[in-house]
Amino acid sequence: MGQKKNLKYYLMIYGIAVLAILIYTIITWVNSGTLETTMLWSAIILPLLFTSFLFVFDKIFDRIFPKRKNQQNKKDDYNGFVNEMNTALDKGGEFSIQDYRTLQDSERFQKTLKQLYSIKVTGETEDLTIDYLSKKFKKSTVEYRAIQLIIQELKKME
Repeated sequence: MGQKKNLKYYLMIYGIAVLAILIYTIITWVNSGTLETTMLWSAIILPLLFTSFLFVFDKIFDRIFPKRKNQQNKKDDYNGFVNEMNTALDKGGEFSIQDYRTLQDSERFQKTLKQLYSIKVTGETEDLTIDYLSKKFKKSTVEYRAIQLIIQELKKME
């Protein structure tokens, strides 16, 4: 389900099904000594029916359960946000590789980053404000410097 199902995907499914039936036909021909032409017609028609059924089933499934697609879009949006913030950190601060590892391993920083994304998407709430998040870390830490740069970038986006 992770890949996008386009024409190439369905052609690959069709090709694999044709190949499987042709292999079965050849094995049957070698064992029995006679070639059945109906099996050759089946090698064309059955995979076509199977692939068509799979295509229709996928389209119906996508319409019945669009939630999965929405979740993937939200995940892509969050990943885009994180990439933008990484770019801002690269431009605005002098962070070493060790600093980036510290930020990646810090659960508090990751949670704060998700909260900042939530603020970007839905806006501030009574419990969750940019001022609150900016004061969450000690001023001497790497997380504090990174959060300050991210908040500045977030304010530029608005």
